[in-house]
Amino acid sequence: MSSNTTVQPIENLSQRALQTRKKLKTATRDLLNEIGFHRMRVQDITRGAGVAAGLFYRYFSGVQEIVQEICEDFMDDLNARTRKLPVLTHPYDQIFERHALAVELFSDNPGIVRCLFQHDDDFPLFGQIWKAAAHEWNLQVAEFLKSQASMPPERAEHMAYVLGAMTEGVFFQYLIRHTKDLFDMGREPKDIAEIIAIMWYRTIFLEDPPADKLNVDNPLTV
Repeated sequence: MSSNTTVQPIENLSQRALQTRKKLKTATRDLLNEIGFHRMRVQDITRGAGVAAGLFYRYFSGVQEIVQEICEDFMDDLNARTRKLPVLTHPYDQIFERHALAVELFSDNPGIVRCLFQHDDDFPLFGQIWKAAAHEWNLQVAEFLKSQASMPPERAEHMAYVLGAMTEGVFFQYLIRHTKDLFDMGREPKDIAEIIAIMWYRTIFLEDPPADKLNVDNPLTV
């Protein structure tokens, strides 16, 4: 379904129109996580938002555009929240808290995650959103490596890119493929965050994290 209605620029919208636009995005995000991108229709979104079907095209050209904006908002929010995390006393705590936040947000938004990870070939902009946000995440990690591991800038950036790629693989196996071997190690987001944090700490500092910071039931601590 499509419409010839001209999409209104955000800066031209009234406060009431902005609220309608927000309702459409909220409904889309809920549906995306419930039924996925390919099954979602404009009429499903407007029904969920409680607005007339024709209003959708005043604000968005189609389902792909609104989903792209939601994915961008999601990744911008993740990076903003990780930037605001407090600087904790021990570097392991900083690594764990960063990933606990990420895994929890990803676990709560499976539809967004599938768009970012699975639809790159059909919808390249989804992949571009992920790559741009991952790059910003990696630059944050490089700053951490420079300050907490005393790495020179170039080495810190290279290490950050590798750590990011390793983590992306764990996210994909846990969130998309639901790999049994990984689920056997821990089914809760905090378990996966701890697995990643241990992996990072060993790679960066070439030693195990302090035992008193770890879950004794985590198989990586044995």
